[in-house]
Amino acid sequence: MPVRDELLGAYLALRADLIRFLKARLGDAAAAEDLYQDLYLRLQSADLPEAVGEPRAFLYKMAYNLANDRARASRRRGVREQGWQAANTHSLGHRPAEAIPVADSPAVEDAIDARRRLERVMAWIAELPPRCREVFTLHRLRGVPHQEIAAQLGITTKAVEKHMANAFRLLGQKDAESEGKSTGRGTDGP
Repeated sequence: MPVRDELLGAYLALRADLIRFLKARLGDAAAAEDLYQDLYLRLQSADLPEAVGEPRAFLYKMAYNLANDRARASRRRGVREQGWQAANTHSLGHRPAEAIPVADSPAVEDAIDARRRLERVMAWIAELPPRCREVFTLHRLRGVPHQEIAAQLGITTKAVEKHMANAFRLLGQKDAESEGKSTGRGTDGP
């Protein structure tokens, strides 16, 4: 039997055990389900060795690595968000624990420009493909986490991430086209 078929058989047989393992590692049942699905995708696309002596151990090691990757990404995201928050707010108070965040108010001209840009971006969002627009709106405008969007729409977290990447790509193209028009240059060159 080919090694991929052997591993997929073990993957299906060990579903409950693997999800329990992932839930214990992540502390979240939805994230465990997502990683279980990601494990399947990895099995389908990975360059596997010619033989695996212990399919169970091999699958647990893959699941362990996926859980660690997810945890590292989460920590990096938290550090990045804290850094952004610290860099983009001002505080009143002498001691950090008692500091009160204070937002700067933009100049009137900046506020008008921002409003125009917001209207442009909202029009671009309206032009996104329907599912892509729905995912983007739920996450970026309503603050719904990827896992909740996936559950709500009946898709995987990976699909949510792909829709988000597609939305950013399409919006970036629109922004580049808009910048080219506003400077009087096309997007083909100077």
